[in-house]
Amino acid sequence: PFTIWGSGTPLRQFIYSLDLAELVVWVMREYHSPDPITLSVDEAAEVSIKEAALSVVKAMKFEGEVIFDTTKADGQFKKTACNKKLRSYLPEYKFTSMDDGIQKSVDWFLANYETIRK
Repeated sequence: PFTIWGSGTPLRQFIYSLDLAELVVWVMREYHSPDPITLSVDEAAEVSIKEAALSVVKAMKFEGEVIFDTTKADGQFKKTACNKKLRSYLPEYKFTSMDDGIQKSVDWFLANYETIRK
């Protein structure tokens, strides 16, 4: 079975690694303020742990049992990061959706499984 700790109801923001890499390069080249900037997806892109887990299940084509172990703590319900400052600089930046990012990550993992560190 695929066991997820907690109920799956807490909300989180996920950013695809290549989006983050692009934004880090942008910061190094274009962002000259000494003030910090949050590199995060939009608040509206927040998803539940359950949604994230089920996206992995779908991407892996997993057909086994999915268990939410409610004997484990959920942790903080929300950990929302505001990207308002980032959006003021890059209002048109298109983040990769969570489902697409997970699918791309799973595809890469499966294609490289024999050569990556196990």
